[in-house]
Amino acid sequence: MDRRSLIKGLGLGAVLGGLPGAGLLRAAAAAPSKAARKRVLRFAHLTDVHLEPEMNAPKGLAACLHHIQSQKEQPSFIMNTGDCIMDALKQPKDRVETQWNLWHGLMKSDNSLPIEYCIGNHDCWGAGQTSDALYGKKYALEMMHLPKPYRSFDKAGWHFIVLDSIQTLPDGTWYTCFLDEEQYAWLQQDLEANTTKPIIIFSHVPIVSAAAVVTDNKFKPGQGYVLGQGTMHADAPRLIELFDKHPNVKVCMSGHIHLYEQIQYNNVTYISNGACSGNWWKGVRSHTENGYAMVNLYDDGTFDNEYIPYGWKV
Repeated sequence: MDRRSLIKGLGLGAVLGGLPGAGLLRAAAAAPSKAARKRVLRFAHLTDVHLEPEMNAPKGLAACLHHIQSQKEQPSFIMNTGDCIMDALKQPKDRVETQWNLWHGLMKSDNSLPIEYCIGNHDCWGAGQTSDALYGKKYALEMMHLPKPYRSFDKAGWHFIVLDSIQTLPDGTWYTCFLDEEQYAWLQQDLEANTTKPIIIFSHVPIVSAAAVVTDNKFKPGQGYVLGQGTMHADAPRLIELFDKHPNVKVCMSGHIHLYEQIQYNNVTYISNGACSGNWWKGVRSHTENGYAMVNLYDDGTFDNEYIPYGWKV
């Protein structure tokens, strides 16, 4: 029996099923041709700038912005997923003002692209200032010109959802990571109202992450890897179950961990892109260089994400 007859006799499915990576082979065979799809939107994903006057951070952000705008294929806007400034959580008001003034100055002098914002933990002012009208997220909302910390909008046939990962702990201090009940109910309604468009979801903190578990968390005998407080969404199982009901949810994109990874789980791709600040302006964070991502969205509901180091060195 020749090789072709043998394969036919066994059945192609049986042969593929016994091979390592068979799922990838089947997925590739079933995937639509990339040549047939049309790109409808291109944007830059910028996250975790951690801007401050020190550490050459202003020069670093300016270099990153110039790199984004020098791309041969220009993005139409920047999606920023938080931690714009180095820190507001533990800083006095004048220090927070200094950082935000620096941010807005650089956005005016070195950036020509529109920006969509998502709140990060370090954007919230939480240094015991509970009596101030701008305490907590109110300061960040004012600086980002946002009416609410979560929202949705449409662009080029895609539905964009921006979530607020950051919540106070039970004692009122900052912070932990999940969606409060009001936001979760809103998300349910928003997904149910948008069942025909491909959906991309943004959050500061990863909903699903492998790097968050392994890189910064300690292995404890008898417990395995223990997830650190505020590293990943604590309500990930609940959100995954919700996404399972909405197959048009294609990708969830975040920052926070300053590491680049892509995970596919239950047909949703979870992407954490690396930080503009790298290791908080002290060099490379693990194996992820200081950078940003260029994201392309297509008319068939597919996408691609390219992480781009911009060449910053300490």
